[in-house]
Amino acid sequence: MSVLMTKDKKELIVTCKCHCEQGFHICVDKEDDDCYCFLCFMKGNFNTEVDLHPWRAFCIKVKKIWSVIMGWDYCYSDTMMSREDFEEFKKYINQF
Repeated sequence: MSVLMTKDKKELIVTCKCHCEQGFHICVDKEDDDCYCFLCFMKGNFNTEVDLHPWRAFCIKVKKIWSVIMGWDYCYSDTMMSREDFEEFKKYINQF
């Protein structure tokens, strides 16, 4: 497992110890109440869509492009928390 933290302690990246290249990126911005905490799951299976049948991979790409064209957010796994949500999350994590 790898834990990387910025010097100002606002951002933390934790990666899995099994070398699957998956991890979490957590960013806390105490100046912004709307997006106080940003949590992103980073998946390491870069070739997932490439390994699929070409037609299936093409359909997934078209879906992503269509989302962008229509102005929709195409979100893989990001989580944004308010200050209150983050405090609840922190309380939960600290109990372990």
